[in-house]
Amino acid sequence: MPLACATARPRPPGIRDMPAAVSVPMHPCPAVANGEVEGSVVLAVLVGSSGKVESVRIEHDIGGGCGEIAAAALREAVFRPAIADDGRAVSLEIRYQYEFRREN
Repeated sequence: MPLACATARPRPPGIRDMPAAVSVPMHPCPAVANGEVEGSVVLAVLVGSSGKVESVRIEHDIGGGCGEIAAAALREAVFRPAIADDGRAVSLEIRYQYEFRREN
């Protein structure tokens, strides 16, 4: 079963609130269900000022096609955007961890 969460990164100067996930689809990876792989895919996700994901880059993959599945899920995700110190919504890249674990 996939799990997803934003990983901690220091808040950049001038940013009051980091982006926060509102909804992230959970897509299974067949390689996990088959017992071939398990673990975390790490993605760099650019969240736009509207909260829409503008780009996704795989930083760490576990194989078996899981990286592409996680990237596709993040492209469908919705976030609350980052908020600058002056209250404006701004684009910001975050690191996102999408975990794939087998159900017992």
